[in-house]
Amino acid sequence: MPEIEIRSARSDDVESLIAFEHSYYSEYVWQMSLDFSTEDLEAKFRRVRLPRRIFVPYPRKKEVIFKDIANSEAFLVAQLGGRPVGYIKVKGEVESSVASVTDLVVSASMRRQGIASGLLLAAMNLVTHRHYQTLLLEIQSKNYPAIEMAQKLGFTFCGFRDNYFPNQEPALFFGRFVR
Repeated sequence: MPEIEIRSARSDDVESLIAFEHSYYSEYVWQMSLDFSTEDLEAKFRRVRLPRRIFVPYPRKKEVIFKDIANSEAFLVAQLGGRPVGYIKVKGEVESSVASVTDLVVSASMRRQGIASGLLLAAMNLVTHRHYQTLLLEIQSKNYPAIEMAQKLGFTFCGFRDNYFPNQEPALFFGRFVR
């Protein structure tokens, strides 16, 4: 992993963070099947390899991500050599002691180098010190690289919601106790 510095976002970061390619490519998707029997309701997810690599648009508009930075529990930036290379946005629900990662983006040229993991570990540390008990990740079912990272960092699948994102895609939720 490159030697990155992680700090709170500043207003002068927004222009360069908006310029990142937020979309990504995936070769896998988690496919859901529902089984309704007389006594059980079962939802199953299985990893399916796609016939070709697909381009997956980011589920949120960039303007929405950056318009409410001040209302976030945390908005952290990873920088390398003095320039931003990634960010993570965390929202908190104090009543339930749950913090949620709503956005985690690394510039396309810096992906698969551990920067997202570094940002996620920094967010875990931050929410632990702010007395949250659980960190929750919202992930598109097509975002297999994020799902792999979540599992490597000890997050476990804990649910889904159909039509969750503004583009009507489902969200998979992965959680981890941080206390």
